[in-house]
Amino acid sequence: MFGRRLVVPVLLDSARTLVLDDSVGTSQPCASCGFDLWLPIANLSVSRVGLYDDARFPGRVIVSARDHFEHLDEIAPRYLAQFMTDVQRVCTALRTLDGVERTNMAILGNRDPHVHAHVFPRRPSETNSGRAPWDQAAALTKLSADVREHLRLEIAQALLD
Repeated sequence: MFGRRLVVPVLLDSARTLVLDDSVGTSQPCASCGFDLWLPIANLSVSRVGLYDDARFPGRVIVSARDHFEHLDEIAPRYLAQFMTDVQRVCTALRTLDGVERTNMAILGNRDPHVHAHVFPRRPSETNSGRAPWDQAAALTKLSADVREHLRLEIAQALLD
């Protein structure tokens, strides 16, 4: 642990209260399908948030339902409303990142049988600015370790604000 920054795992309850939670920074795959976040950041009301390692869109995250659902139409309206509130909260947090003017969201479900949203921070400096994230996008490259940790901390802090 010496020489490395510590990411403080947090759980945010519905009252936006900070609760230390050792489980946030660890892998917690879905017991039904095995879906898991790459780099966990926080637990929100009904979802988990994790950084997607994508240098094309620094700060791209996955918002994953904590409970297993394969399709949006399987989710009770109240839970779905809470999930979308979590997604909205993440969008607000991402818009605080440097240069981010808007966010794009995608809920696809074609590859992974677990409801989750991809949330992309969008900057005017991107090569495909003004288009869908996957439209004429550069090849996927990973973030450096320092940038990954910086983004995790910055997004976690923004979720607290």
